[in-house]
Amino acid sequence: MKNLSELMIDLAYSAALFNDRELAEDVLELENRVDTLGYQLEMTIMVAARDAQDAEALTGVSTVASAADKISDAAADIAVIVTRGIGVHPIVTKVFERVEERLMQAKVDEVSKIVGKRVSDLDLAAKMGVNIIAIRRGKDWIIDPKKTAEIQAGDVLITRGTAWGTEEFKELVEGKPSEPKSGRPEHVNEKQFEEIVESFVELKDTSELMIDLSYSSLLMNSKELADEVQRLEEYVDKLHTDFELLVLKSEFKKEEAKGLLGLIRLGVATEKIADAAAQISEVVLRGIEPHPVLKLTIEQAEETVTYAQVAQNSSLVNKTLREARIPEETGMWALAIKRGDKCVRPKPESKIEAGDVIIASGYAEGEESLKRLASP
Repeated sequence: MKNLSELMIDLAYSAALFNDRELAEDVLELENRVDTLGYQLEMTIMVAARDAQDAEALTGVSTVASAADKISDAAADIAVIVTRGIGVHPIVTKVFERVEERLMQAKVDEVSKIVGKRVSDLDLAAKMGVNIIAIRRGKDWIIDPKKTAEIQAGDVLITRGTAWGTEEFKELVEGKPSEPKSGRPEHVNEKQFEEIVESFVELKDTSELMIDLSYSSLLMNSKELADEVQRLEEYVDKLHTDFELLVLKSEFKKEEAKGLLGLIRLGVATEKIADAAAQISEVVLRGIEPHPVLKLTIEQAEETVTYAQVAQNSSLVNKTLREARIPEETGMWALAIKRGDKCVRPKPESKIEAGDVIIASGYAEGEESLKRLASP
């Protein structure tokens, strides 16, 4: 459920960004799978609980599963924007150029060096901080391709990853430099355009950060991280209200009404993701030790949360987070730094010190790279 719900968010945003109806329909099919898994899990939990103590511990598993289900519902809401022909405003293209994790679509050229290579051969997560989330081959979609999947000429790849990594991979896939992106629509007030873009970027990045932090709070049984998620949930509520007001007050043309509706619905779905993250963090705030099942789930998921202590001889010592280039070097994103008894959400200019514990999220392949970087 964790893997599918997080994959669905990326696929749903991709369907909206690239206005792809078939991909959106696949997201809706995945929602049905998550619903079925949730139903089966609830039955298993009921059978597994032998006494009141078991029931209390397993409540956390049920709560997190419910939150994963809500994340998949939010992804389905985004997909419906496409399947019902509402569409989203071109402003969304600009938004996805600025978010922390970028989505990219590229068609594999016949002369590309990756033709005939398996996904595992590319080692994208470690080398570029990129992951292939879907492959379109003819009329078919291969969702979350296996590592043994072979890339063919003519395949359309959808990836998620770092800004520099997605651009570099796009050039590798297409065999040519990326074309410059178009600017804002001419009739849109520049200040309004920038405000809407920046507002949604903050909304999307914060909601996804909350998901990672909430799972981190479970893994480390950290009340401090759980409190931070709750604080961010209130912040997202305010951000969402401000975003909707900005969109409604903007000077767009009448024929753009559908696109604006799509933009507003994207904001609603993003807030739902934040609410689900807050629900996950509540498991820790109840004061109950997270069930071992939850820790195993996080550790074994495709997108994992991990932590690594910075050794005295690490190249990270005394570097700022920006200088450390952790996403570029490992494919992992630094979510928080634990220094002594305190957890802080680092800024790009935050300095890393020996003894710091870096809490990070990303694809499992990058976990060892992060640990080697922190403790050579």
